[in-house]
Amino acid sequence: MDDGETAPGRRGLGSGTGPATPVELDGSAGEGGGQILRTALSLSLLTGRPFRISRIRANRDRPGLRPQHLAAVGAAARLGDATVEGAGVGSSTLTFRPGPFAPGDLAIDIGTAGSTSLVLHTLYLPIALRADRAVRLSLTGGTFNPKAPSFPFLDRTWRHYLSAIGLDLALAMPSAGFYPQGGGLLEAWIEPTRGLPRGLVAVQRGRLVRISGVAGACKLDRGRVADRMRSRAATRLDEAGLDAGIPVEIDLADWPGPAPGAAIALTAEFDGEAAPASFVGLGERGKPAEVVAEEAVAELLAFLDAPGSGAVDPHSADQLLLPLALAEGRSVFTVGAVTEHLRTNARTIAAFLDRPIAVQEPEDGPGRVIVG
Repeated sequence: MDDGETAPGRRGLGSGTGPATPVELDGSAGEGGGQILRTALSLSLLTGRPFRISRIRANRDRPGLRPQHLAAVGAAARLGDATVEGAGVGSSTLTFRPGPFAPGDLAIDIGTAGSTSLVLHTLYLPIALRADRAVRLSLTGGTFNPKAPSFPFLDRTWRHYLSAIGLDLALAMPSAGFYPQGGGLLEAWIEPTRGLPRGLVAVQRGRLVRISGVAGACKLDRGRVADRMRSRAATRLDEAGLDAGIPVEIDLADWPGPAPGAAIALTAEFDGEAAPASFVGLGERGKPAEVVAEEAVAELLAFLDAPGSGAVDPHSADQLLLPLALAEGRSVFTVGAVTEHLRTNARTIAAFLDRPIAVQEPEDGPGRVIVG
């Protein structure tokens, strides 16, 4: 197969090195965070197209590349035998030129409490669509992060969506990692797909049938922390006036890990098309356990009460765009709140792929996303 030719049955996937002229990206555009870089890395590995990104995270308190971004760049470079320029902490410009794709097992230590989930988001789709065997990733860093998906969200919500569109992976958290120490371990086993992902149609949320969850602590007295989080969450959910008969079941967990931390994850489960929607409250030094629980409950209730009842939660919406942009057939889903992350990811994907993505924001209902 010649360079640039699309593999049979795999829309938009290159076979090795792509065109010499890089895709030009402005890393400060839209949401302006690391998402632009992560999506670009994934698409570069998938299509063989090089890219150059400037003004990386220019609007952040600490602009430029951080260790978790460098971990994603380094891992992508290893998978794609890529040539990289500008890969340093604080760098505002990076050029990435992929070579022949050769996926294999990887062990990556971020070296900080940086998000293991965001590194996984960068790598899973190129591996799933281009590997010829299952690949194991071992990622060391943060597994509970205030500005990134935490492990319970990955396991209960993200993995459900991937399974629905034909992408199979297993996840485990042998060790929990909290800010600022990190040291957690996220393991993923990614199975190669046959062909492309399936399209997704999720326009109706369905009836709420259950709220489940887990309240956990690491190197803390579970009775003083996890029990209190669970108790306050159950009380707040009861006060919220949920429909009679909706069960609330929150487990307790003692997570292994190198440093103290606590979290509670609450998951709303529905009948019909919608996947479970998960929301996480994170503990920190000096923050009462009850406040942690109330934050998770407030986010869950805001989703349940959002006008128009979008089927997809706002955290999942932008994460679904990339696999659906490569999927067979048309995808349509509704979302209660259209975020800047969603808009930014749509623009980044459009820089690499000729695949229509429409993000509609009506005034009197949920947002609607149409891919294809």
